[in-house]
Amino acid sequence: MRTPKVILLALAVAAGALALPGTASAAYSDPLTTTAKQSLVWHATPAAALTALDGALPNVSLNTVVNDPSYDMTGCTAAEKASLPKAPVATKSMCWDADRAGTTTWSPQGITTSGDADDDGKWGDDKIILSGWHGTDALGRYNDARIQAINYNDPASPSYRMLYLAVPNSTGTSFSAAQAHMGGMAWYGDKIYVTAEGSTSTAIRVFSTKHILQMTDTTSNSIGRTSGGYAAYTYKYAMMQVGYYTYAGGTCTMESDTAVPCFSSMSLDRSTTPATVVTTEYFSDQSLHGRLYRYPIGTDYLLSASSGTVAATEALRSSVGNMQGVLSNNGKYYVAHSSATINGQLWTQTTAKSSSATCGTGTTACWAVHPEALTYDWSTGLVWSQSEWSTADCTAKSQVCGRAVFAVPLSSLAS
Repeated sequence: MRTPKVILLALAVAAGALALPGTASAAYSDPLTTTAKQSLVWHATPAAALTALDGALPNVSLNTVVNDPSYDMTGCTAAEKASLPKAPVATKSMCWDADRAGTTTWSPQGITTSGDADDDGKWGDDKIILSGWHGTDALGRYNDARIQAINYNDPASPSYRMLYLAVPNSTGTSFSAAQAHMGGMAWYGDKIYVTAEGSTSTAIRVFSTKHILQMTDTTSNSIGRTSGGYAAYTYKYAMMQVGYYTYAGGTCTMESDTAVPCFSSMSLDRSTTPATVVTTEYFSDQSLHGRLYRYPIGTDYLLSASSGTVAATEALRSSVGNMQGVLSNNGKYYVAHSSATINGQLWTQTTAKSSSATCGTGTTACWAVHPEALTYDWSTGLVWSQSEWSTADCTAKSQVCGRAVFAVPLSSLAS
């Protein structure tokens, strides 16, 4: 999520206590407070539609996809390394090939791994990292969504393949592009959750690794049924939506922190019983405070619903501004803040306290430059994230930065 320049004057970072305009008593170092809970409503894709598409096209596994890579990840350039956190220091990092590193038509946002998905930290025999991207205005298909599935079996030579995200029509005779900003992702079992868009009633879209389809028309620059078969804008694979959640309160807004929230990021918490999905919201207005919500997972790796409605089990408010990512583990929340010109901040929060690493002259601006979502791979103890701005974006703003995928040990975060 891009941080508007209008907030820059509010980002004079002081160690642990950043006052916000209009709320002089609020600081990033303030603990979480409780707030009103928000419910969600489940809407399933018709089973017959999924069956029809599975019958019309080859249905492949995610393992097939990651073992059919089309691009290699690379080492990071000096500019890309400048985007990595200062404290804690990244222990793992990798960067995209030149086209993905420089493109302004797509932008990276959410991230999840097979450490979320399965008890052994792998999906089948593969270690997988999923990076979610959304289309920009330059693409002409704003908030179209794709996943870049990274084969991480050999950390010295990772590679990836891209999948388009699609929504079947009611009969399964065709499909359209899923609209999602991809600000956050969570992967549990065969289900992959992604955050939707702002200013809509759709909160979360859910896809399934059981419904990844191989396109029969990879030359048509369109999506759905074509004269040559089925296409997804020349992509080889598309993953189908199996349902979505709407906000029970109606259309969300990014202009108010008391109205229906727009989920901007999301991750999975495996430390709870049952496992839960946690979300947050983003505001560029520093006088507004984002809220955090927790939802339990029930049967079939879907959120636990009673009569179709999912009730939040926790609702909290943070005083950290510009929250781009959220993570929860063992009773602690971790939220990533972004700035338009300097390193972001990563805060560890509970209802008792809020703390962040410091670096340099004591500043808390120690996290990545233009950071996005967070995810925790419990099997390795690593927290993964990624930076958003392309080399072209950074150059245009006279900044030394770039896109990187990186990890730090959970144990290295502020307590």
